[in-house]
Amino acid sequence: MRVKFKSYKGYAFLLLGLTCLYYGCSLGQNWSENYALLPGVTASDPAIIDGKTETIGQSQRKKGSGSVVTDLDIPSEAIVYLPEKKSVYRIVILSANLEEFELMAYNSRGEWDKIYDKRHNKEPIIDIRLNKVVTTTGIKLIVHRTTEDAARRRENVQIRRENVEIKEGQVRRGRLLYRVTGPTTALAKIAEIELYGYTN
Repeated sequence: MRVKFKSYKGYAFLLLGLTCLYYGCSLGQNWSENYALLPGVTASDPAIIDGKTETIGQSQRKKGSGSVVTDLDIPSEAIVYLPEKKSVYRIVILSANLEEFELMAYNSRGEWDKIYDKRHNKEPIIDIRLNKVVTTTGIKLIVHRTTEDAARRRENVQIRRENVEIKEGQVRRGRLLYRVTGPTTALAKIAEIELYGYTN
């Protein structure tokens, strides 16, 4: 069916209506309060939910396998737990070094569902609008890369080859030996994780 518009004004209103329908919004709708500041909320690092941007928390390292090679790029994570289910649509992360990450939501089966990922972040304030509202009691940030990882790896990982002398003047190249003196990835520096829904 073809619809005719008598003016550009009618066309503009149609576009506005379709945009609101697509993004699940309605006229007069506002963001809720920051759920991360509600009583009873806890986090893996309390500094990331204290409402103070001057206090910097950190992601926490996940338990490794014990193998140096396997654990070179093991991710760290930060978790915010809500005392009751909330419908979350917007997540704001304040971080000076977060570059690649995933966001997970805790579901009713006791599992974590992936709800968002970003490969190349360069912004210190990451304002995320989810494609759909997520009802959950927990949000997990999994840190895959920070801007400080390369420097940390150069500092704490030494690689040398175990060469073997087979006869005078001749050396056979041997296996690579890794010597790890400290963490091989940097933790994410997080000032705040903020969680928002819509007001009724």
